[in-house]
Amino acid sequence: MKIVRISGGLGNQMFQFALYEALRRQHPEEEMLVDLHGFIGYKKHRGFELPKVFHVAYEEATLGEIAKVAYPYPNYQSWRILSRVLPCRKTMLKEKPDFSLEPEALTRPGDTYYDGYWQHEEYFDRISGDIVRLYHFPDFENDKNQLVGKMALETNSCAIHIRRGDYLTDPLRQGTTSLDFPLRAIKWMKENKAPEQWLVFSDDMPLARECLKAVLPEERTCYVDWNQGIRSINDMHLMSLCKNHIIANSTFSWWGAWLCQREDKTVVAPHEWMNRKNVVSPAVKDWIKL
Repeated sequence: MKIVRISGGLGNQMFQFALYEALRRQHPEEEMLVDLHGFIGYKKHRGFELPKVFHVAYEEATLGEIAKVAYPYPNYQSWRILSRVLPCRKTMLKEKPDFSLEPEALTRPGDTYYDGYWQHEEYFDRISGDIVRLYHFPDFENDKNQLVGKMALETNSCAIHIRRGDYLTDPLRQGTTSLDFPLRAIKWMKENKAPEQWLVFSDDMPLARECLKAVLPEERTCYVDWNQGIRSINDMHLMSLCKNHIIANSTFSWWGAWLCQREDKTVVAPHEWMNRKNVVSPAVKDWIKL
């Protein structure tokens, strides 16, 4: 039996579920479950979003099943406190503090409980086609999204994601939200890819507009500010249609770039993913890091 803990926002859930799918294929003879108890009492983001936006199939672990391989935390608060002090059981695989790749994650034999974010393409690159099909976006219901999506797909477009919001108070993200990186990345894009159309996504759009208006042509820049709440999946969909990508240190725009199926795409990612030293970035090897 193998159990993958699912937690965090949509981008993190997508990484964890991609590992779950890779394990399911690697160990077809074993029972594969997901632990969703961490969403009980979890007040960030929008809870377990995956089944709300994608057609995912899974079996949920009970506390009794979890107790066989890990500590059965009944809710988010108990996990947040106790996971820091309780020792790791032999049947638990806990992600390292530097978020480095765990080489035995897929091949580890026997009962295992996976506790981490698993933000590396290497965990599921062997089934990348399956993951692309799994994370197939729902059709646009909004005429505005349809129009912008067509424009993104048919031009030399560039998506820009500026993430602030909860990052301003997150201990691991504080100090990484300045606009220095997107401004440098825009300069690099202009010099190397010359985008014809710019699409800007942000959870602080007034700031993004104010800071980017001096460097982006107004008539060729679209500030996508109408997809809110559960409809924010449309932002990831629009990102995936662009040819070029300037992503934030965010799994949301990571997936927007990764799910882009244009063979000639270019992705620019921030060199600094967190404010902690020696943290391994999830940026794909052939992406540009500035």
